[in-house]
Amino acid sequence: MNRIAILFLTLLSLLHPAQAEGDDIAFAVPSSGRITLGVFDKTGKLVRTLHAMDEEDAFRVGLNGYITKWDGLDDAGNQAPAGHYHVRGYLIEDVTVDGVAYHFNDWMTGDDDPSIRHVVDFAFLPGGDVLLLAISADGSLLATRYSPESGFVWVRVVAPSPAPDTGKLTTNPTTAFIQNAGSFILLDINSGTPLSTPTLLPAQAPNAIAALPSTLFTSVEKTITPFSLPSIQPQTSISAPAAFTSLDANNGILAGCADGSVWISEDLKTFQTLPISARCVSLGAERTFWYVSTNGTGAVAQAHFNGEILRELEREPNSPQPQKIQASRTSDTFAVLETAPDQERLRVISRNPNGEWTVEWEKSIRESKSFGYVESGVSAQAPETPQPDSLRFRLEENPLTGEKQELILGVVFDEKGTRLSTPDGLPLVTISIRSAINRVVMRRGETPNSIHLLQGDGATVEEFHIHGLDKIIPLNAGGIDIGNPSSPIRDGSPIGG
Repeated sequence: MNRIAILFLTLLSLLHPAQAEGDDIAFAVPSSGRITLGVFDKTGKLVRTLHAMDEEDAFRVGLNGYITKWDGLDDAGNQAPAGHYHVRGYLIEDVTVDGVAYHFNDWMTGDDDPSIRHVVDFAFLPGGDVLLLAISADGSLLATRYSPESGFVWVRVVAPSPAPDTGKLTTNPTTAFIQNAGSFILLDINSGTPLSTPTLLPAQAPNAIAALPSTLFTSVEKTITPFSLPSIQPQTSISAPAAFTSLDANNGILAGCADGSVWISEDLKTFQTLPISARCVSLGAERTFWYVSTNGTGAVAQAHFNGEILRELEREPNSPQPQKIQASRTSDTFAVLETAPDQERLRVISRNPNGEWTVEWEKSIRESKSFGYVESGVSAQAPETPQPDSLRFRLEENPLTGEKQELILGVVFDEKGTRLSTPDGLPLVTISIRSAINRVVMRRGETPNSIHLLQGDGATVEEFHIHGLDKIIPLNAGGIDIGNPSSPIRDGSPIGG
């Protein structure tokens, strides 16, 4: 609204109280901004939210200011009982909401990124990207391709919430194969586009899967079943020496791991066992394989097909335990998924010609269900630290009435997002439109009339700073009497008049 119009409405409001003619409700505003307006009964209970942070174009402009209507119904759509009602609200001026940081989840760097709670499985691609099979914050199963240079390339929901976290993922040069809930899902590795309808598996779900350009392998008990691609038709089974729980394939070679032992097949028929103690195996370059050791140190290592251990990277004390490894087929580089009771970490590590190990990049998810502010800092675990559920602010003087008032602000979060609200339920400031939030905490900011706020969805904690909370002006639109269900009647005495 321009300054001339504002001055005109201000002068009118000083000469005439805000009025509601019939079912019209008129009120003046001292400046421009968003408007929240509600109808309250004589006990002060909110009966109907007429406007929730609406812009000026949601109202008509009349001689006495803005004009809106109330149809006499409550928020549930029921006719309000006969009686006296008050119409009041707030003008929200220059309140700013700044997203500051994401905490405890390195996968989350922007609003468009998926909020990943748990990585179920992963594959390491030749160019350095990874494919993830992951459980999101809302419990659905996602498949996504992540690039360390450009972030998430594509994201696809594989199964809706609640999805089991027992799926498996493998790839060949063109396709991602996802085993979930008794079926295979095939996705284009570059775009995430489904390549076929889900294909049913045999009655018993495989313990491990692997793929070549023309063949998909599944391991069930001591049997490996090849499936021709792209038809996914079963071929003659291969007898395995053990019930493999880890399986990898490359250039016509199969590597399997079970009961702490490693087997290699170079003809897809017979297997040789190696004197290696391992829980997971991945084929590497030049007749080598990488594995996660079960010798107690939690190391990852590389060995030759003849059983010679070539190099080993020991686990640092008190660091997460390696669970799965995926190696490059052409260099001394691997990706490893590691877990601890309160942390999950995916790292890509390389070894240079001098034998030095370098972490190329890593992403961690930390347990943060009881996050909060502790001594003004953000903590993943703050169960014993009280977190206020409301804060009180002194508002600027209302230029129309000369009043100085206080406002108590709390936080509401639901499927519509997160917002600051009055204790009686009027929404004032939108913080976020993320719908899966299950915990919000706040504290007073370092600057006057500001709030620091944390919200979490069980996977990621977002931090916001809100400033200018004194720039909220109470609005008074008078009272309405309802004598019968069809006739809201203006009583002629605005609140505060």
